[in-house]
Amino acid sequence: MARLIAIVLASLMGPAGCVDRVLYPRSCGDGHVVAGEACFGDDIDRYDVPFTPVALRVAEFDGDGNLDVLVLGVDTERGVVAAMGLGTGDGTLAPFRDAGVTGCSAHPALGPADGDDATDLLVAGCDTAMSIYLADRAGSFTGPHTVEVGVATRTSAIVDVDRDGVADVVALGTVGDRVELAWARGRSPGQFEPPLSTVIGTVGAPLEPTSFSIGRLDGDGFDDALLAHAEDGSVLLSRGGPGGFASAERVDELPDAQGVAVLDLDGRGDHELLVVHAAPPRLEAWRGQLGRLQALRSTDIGEVAGQVISAGDVDGDARLDLAFFAADDTRVRLWLGDGRGRFTPTTTVELGAAIAQLALADLDGDGAAELVVGAFADGELRIVHGDP
Repeated sequence: MARLIAIVLASLMGPAGCVDRVLYPRSCGDGHVVAGEACFGDDIDRYDVPFTPVALRVAEFDGDGNLDVLVLGVDTERGVVAAMGLGTGDGTLAPFRDAGVTGCSAHPALGPADGDDATDLLVAGCDTAMSIYLADRAGSFTGPHTVEVGVATRTSAIVDVDRDGVADVVALGTVGDRVELAWARGRSPGQFEPPLSTVIGTVGAPLEPTSFSIGRLDGDGFDDALLAHAEDGSVLLSRGGPGGFASAERVDELPDAQGVAVLDLDGRGDHELLVVHAAPPRLEAWRGQLGRLQALRSTDIGEVAGQVISAGDVDGDARLDLAFFAADDTRVRLWLGDGRGRFTPTTTVELGAAIAQLALADLDGDGAAELVVGAFADGELRIVHGDP
């Protein structure tokens, strides 16, 4: 008897006919992507990196519909360098080539700086200026285009704060002992106004913010910044407006947290808040505008507490899933999400190399993610192919 590969449900719709739905069972290796399935085989591609790698980024850098991989690192002669591996659409990468990117940081922010389909880079400089590198259809970058932010940058983003159709730059950084949030409003692609800066903390103080996540949180037409300090646990808000970001205020609706991120958990295009708690270790999801936040679900993450978290869609259901790995461990633990803040441990994948960084990305367009692994101790990038 042939192996049953599908269950066909016929729903009669009167004498005019019927509609069939095909539901595939969860079975790895049958070629069908099914929600709740996390399948990875033994097919691993290895790519040597021609310098000391420290970071990877996955995005559509050439706008052709295929995801590409950018690896950044340091070279003894040139300093910060980067290599691009363009995606072919079948899950493999073209040979890595020099991406022409330099700077004082190998950890760029990504975003659409010039409004086309190719993803651009924002790279921290050695002073208070940053550099925009614009991607083109050939998978190369032009630049640097300098943007002054007025702070020594800790973390940054390319985002359209005022929704005028022109990308802006937001940077969290320091000026002396002050922590400031700077907004350089985009004038035209690659051109920016002088920054509007707001003091939001003091270096070394209990409420010193160390990270931010940005999104439209109060419904006034401007993006806002949520700030967190892992040691203190307070969640702060800096509201965006025409004159820049406002002074930071506590968000009393949310409990103390190690961190908070503005994310699309359910794939519907709106944003939820994912809050990371340390004691006890758990994730908690919230939805709605500030002042009217609604708690969704929470997940106990005690067994993976303190591990690095990567996010993406593993099983093609558009809901955000999570990958946990410990620094220099060879295993990644995949937890599938339900879109409302509940994450379920699903499988553990042995990668055979210490993991420095990891991304979840569908490189071959079949709906299931590949594991893009920075095996930097071995000087390699590895791709573990999905096997739905």
